[in-house]
Amino acid sequence: MSSSYFGASGPDPISRQSPAAVRFQRKVSTGSAPTVPPPAVPPPESSADEEEPRASSNNNYSSTSTVAAPTREPTRVSTLKREEKEKKQKERMERERRELEEKRVQEDEMKKEEHNHTVHPSLGERTSYVEEPPSTTTTLDRRDRKAEKALVRRITNEMQMATYVQQIDLSTVKQPVGAYTQGVFRIRMLRFAEAILRRTFWALGKFIANHKIVSILVALLCFATAFILPTLHKEHLYIDLPFSHILGSDSDVISNGIGISPKMQEFNSSNPAFSCMKWRDSNRFAVLLRTMASRDTILRKDAVLAYTALKKKLDHFPVEKREFMTQCSLECETDKDMVDRIIKKSPQVALTYPETFVSMSKDSTNLTRVYLGAAIGGVETDTDGAISKATSLLMNFELKDDLTGKEHNSWHRHFEDQTRLTAASNISLMSWSPETFKDTVVASLKDQYWCLQFCVIILFVFCFLGSFGINAYQSKPCLGIMIFITLVVGSITGLSMQFYRDLPVDPLVYPICFVTIGIGLLWLFQLQFSWSRYSSAAVHPTEKIAFILAHDAPGIAASAVVIVLTFLAMGAAIQNGHMVSSFLGIASSVAILLVFTVFFISVFVFIGGSREARGVKWYQIFKTGDTHFTAPQLASFDSASLFSLHDRLLDARPCASRAVGAFVISPKIRYPIIMLCTAYVFFAIYGFYNTGIDIKEEYFLPAGSSEKSFIEQYRDQFGKTTQFVELTIESSIEYHDHEVQNNIFDIMDFAIAEGYATRAVNWLAEFAKFEKASIYDVNPDTFVPVVNLVFLPSETYRKYTSDIVMDRFQTQIIKSRMYLELTAKGFAERTSFVDTILKKAAAKGIPLSVDIPSSMSLRHDISVFTSGMLAFGVAIVMLFFVSLLLLGQPALTVMLLITSIAVLGETVGYAYFWSVPMNIVTLTMALAGNALTCVIVIAFCYSYSMSGKSQIRAGVRIQYTFQATLVPVLFACIVPVLTFLPLLYVDVPVVNHLFKIVVLNATASLIHYLFFLPNMMLAFSERFGFSCTSFQCAELCCDMDDESSIYYIPTGGRAIHPEGLYHHPSYTYTVPKPLMNAPPPHYLAIAAPPVNSIYGQTEYTSRGEMKRVSRRNRRHSESSIGETENDGTPGRDRESRRRRQRRAVSRDSEIYEDLPSPRAVNSSRSTSPRRQQPGSMRRPNNHHSGSQNPRPQAFHYDEGAQWRPYVQPSPYMFYPGPVYGQQQRR
Repeated sequence: MSSSYFGASGPDPISRQSPAAVRFQRKVSTGSAPTVPPPAVPPPESSADEEEPRASSNNNYSSTSTVAAPTREPTRVSTLKREEKEKKQKERMERERRELEEKRVQEDEMKKEEHNHTVHPSLGERTSYVEEPPSTTTTLDRRDRKAEKALVRRITNEMQMATYVQQIDLSTVKQPVGAYTQGVFRIRMLRFAEAILRRTFWALGKFIANHKIVSILVALLCFATAFILPTLHKEHLYIDLPFSHILGSDSDVISNGIGISPKMQEFNSSNPAFSCMKWRDSNRFAVLLRTMASRDTILRKDAVLAYTALKKKLDHFPVEKREFMTQCSLECETDKDMVDRIIKKSPQVALTYPETFVSMSKDSTNLTRVYLGAAIGGVETDTDGAISKATSLLMNFELKDDLTGKEHNSWHRHFEDQTRLTAASNISLMSWSPETFKDTVVASLKDQYWCLQFCVIILFVFCFLGSFGINAYQSKPCLGIMIFITLVVGSITGLSMQFYRDLPVDPLVYPICFVTIGIGLLWLFQLQFSWSRYSSAAVHPTEKIAFILAHDAPGIAASAVVIVLTFLAMGAAIQNGHMVSSFLGIASSVAILLVFTVFFISVFVFIGGSREARGVKWYQIFKTGDTHFTAPQLASFDSASLFSLHDRLLDARPCASRAVGAFVISPKIRYPIIMLCTAYVFFAIYGFYNTGIDIKEEYFLPAGSSEKSFIEQYRDQFGKTTQFVELTIESSIEYHDHEVQNNIFDIMDFAIAEGYATRAVNWLAEFAKFEKASIYDVNPDTFVPVVNLVFLPSETYRKYTSDIVMDRFQTQIIKSRMYLELTAKGFAERTSFVDTILKKAAAKGIPLSVDIPSSMSLRHDISVFTSGMLAFGVAIVMLFFVSLLLLGQPALTVMLLITSIAVLGETVGYAYFWSVPMNIVTLTMALAGNALTCVIVIAFCYSYSMSGKSQIRAGVRIQYTFQATLVPVLFACIVPVLTFLPLLYVDVPVVNHLFKIVVLNATASLIHYLFFLPNMMLAFSERFGFSCTSFQCAELCCDMDDESSIYYIPTGGRAIHPEGLYHHPSYTYTVPKPLMNAPPPHYLAIAAPPVNSIYGQTEYTSRGEMKRVSRRNRRHSESSIGETENDGTPGRDRESRRRRQRRAVSRDSEIYEDLPSPRAVNSSRSTSPRRQQPGSMRRPNNHHSGSQNPRPQAFHYDEGAQWRPYVQPSPYMFYPGPVYGQQQRR
């Protein structure tokens, strides 16, 4: 027969009374250590499986223990009768044990219980829901067999606790290096917002658990409001060109605001030498003929004939009429006809380039200068300047603005037909039509929206697979589907906010959906993983969802409020339509995500967690499971109890995420990280400094489209003649004044001297030369007549006719323009160049405006950087004030601002190395991606600050933070990138640019999360741990009082966490403050067991042979050894039941329920420390045979002193419980 837990002749586990439970008490900030040193912990005893010699050898335990092991004195009377009696007693005990075992097996089979009490799961299994000891209330009216089963479980709990206590060796406990580092400081007066959120979420958690359908309906109702704006503007539900949203409707001419008249007269025509194709003009058409062979020339007879024939057919539509074409001045029309004639004669005559001289008639000897640079491209000249080879011919058509839609469509059809029919050998013909350009862009946008369907499929697959756990109990695919639905709802809500304006859909707003997806994945999976993270003890699902929302949701809500207010302010501060739509979309999508997180996802988290608690696998749809949960403990919200519950529920076992957190802050890797991060930031700064603003029409066209080929060929053949700046003096000035003339010349010379321009074309400079060589007297009265009547009509200067506008009386120049031919530097740095010359003109009092026709939108180029910096500046201010107001953590605010600035700079900087131009689309995406960065930083810092009191070191807090946020952050940074991949099927440059911005932003955010944030937080905690008492600051980890202590008896075979035992609602015991003594620093309290709950003191005897022991004797015989017989009479059972009912009313007196008919046993030694009640005397029980255990010296104290022993917490360990099958049972 195997030995019992208490020795060779020890008691049966059913009847022995419990050893001392372990009570863990929070350290208090004031008070002194007790005068009596803490007791040593008894050594490990033998288990029930060991033999008798093994049990007897336990007396030789470690010398570190101060409790002397009691030795059994030899039996005084040893007779054959006594030996026979003991033998019969043992046989009867064995027989009763077998009967009880058979009865228990039968009951288990009848009830079809899933878990066998004799088998204990490992840590990798469902440790969160191992059956806990029933509470006092639920066991009062049970039958005897259930009481005996409860006793078995209680004995197992006691054995597990005893094993844990005995494993602690005070001599080997060392104080950890860097222990008790300062945590995150908080401004106490700003904690009201978080306190309100926490209390609100506690109430919402209880409401959600009890009213699931109502919560879901509230979320759906909020989502329904997102359809109000689309319903009111349903006539705009179509995709059109995005340029009105991106570039705005204002003119691209930039002025310095001096003397500008809103109704200024326009120029008669454009200067032929300075004309450029306007791609977004709906009245501009063009045809380009180009040679297929690079060595061939376009100026040959068949090509010229094809050119002239096509131009004649298009010019004279309808037949023999030119009513559709724009008519310019007589000189302009003459020049156009002359160009056509020269091209027609070009195979026969030699032509100079870019200007040639021809006679206007056969009889005239005067030569006229004609500009050919706008019609002939790809020209190579010889030493005399004559054209040796030309590769392209261009014809432009400009329709009238007053054409009807029917006339415009008629012209377009005629244009398409003629260009399709015209052909020539070895000649490629390309046409440009604004209608075709629009159709191509819109088709590419529609393709992008079609590809979004595949993005949704990828997101669904990830959410579904990401919801599976390590086993079928922790897998929640239904929750994954609901997460997918929530992300789709948030994206739709963000897209619907663009209808705040009475404009068509902004088709390039959809990239904000990927930011929404990242934020949603972080929040929703963080909420899902919280259920499994707080699984160290069983707790009622309703209380658990309320706890999760109250503890973790305030951080989510605070970050949501920060993002919503920040992006609303950004949208209100700027004027660009695309930016405003994107920022309002981010704000609305984050707001609906918060609503669905609280009212929708929490419901399914609760349902999935309840099914897991009931022991139901995810595919067992119609199975109910075990619905006997532990009773809820916290009837009302209590902050101290909430944080204590966190420490007891936290599963702090080693895991991969904690290992990552420990790795990134380890001293060995810290300095290499600093070096790599420094290089990373340095290259980002270099790229940010050198990045440029650029936007082109071809960014919105597919790679294989004919329109993109036309634009590229045009820039290649005529690009050198189209890169110029048009400077316009917008009002009348004193042109005859030499000082004014010198000011204008200084502006021109500055551009040439700084390398922005190669030459200046200025009619005023030519007139100054003309004035010096002229015989006319030029004064203020004769200046305008000389210019109008003498200067402009001359053959040399007639090319400036279109650059000067006179008033109706021809007495004053009210408008004029000049030109600067740009260099590559000037075009690349056009924004700074234009800003400089406008400032110079304003300083000199010249009303100047600037335009660069070759740029898609000069106003965009000038304003995009200003708008972006204004929006980001507003964001920084809002992040500072709102985050500090809601969370009250200066360290969080500082890290939030630093990370936001760094991530945006790194995104823009590395976009330069990846050939991504900065424009309104890419910069808006970078600013929108900053929302994900802010959410990651807030999640990191909030988790660090809420790590609890058990995380005493900064390194351990960072490990806790990685445990709480690493996997959700990886999902938030990686999944949006993977989801974006189907859009790359649409080979449009703007899609590639957006994808690169998403990748850069996600990479920068992840790098900061992994390397910057942990070490910055470590520096704030250890290196810069300053005091801020002037701000009424307090350390979060120490500023919450917890005056309650928790008795807990863990289930056998489960992990025991030394720094915070699991909270069981049936064993809460609050000690009044006057009875509490201050413990030694860094010690946890071990309380003695309640005086009325003593098991395992006397030897096991049968029910009929036991003698009744009075309550007084039982109260004063905790350490006595002897035989006690007690008869379980009905009267005593009623008395015991009434006593248990009285104890159930007052939990503060004791926490153990008195089991029916406790047996007194003879124990060889005490298994746990005991303490004596103040003023009581412990006397040996004289009527029992056997020796008495001496009182341990470690428990001697002065009379009346409230003393508690303390032990130093040890590292997290797991000690397996005993095996029940081999123990004796009644």
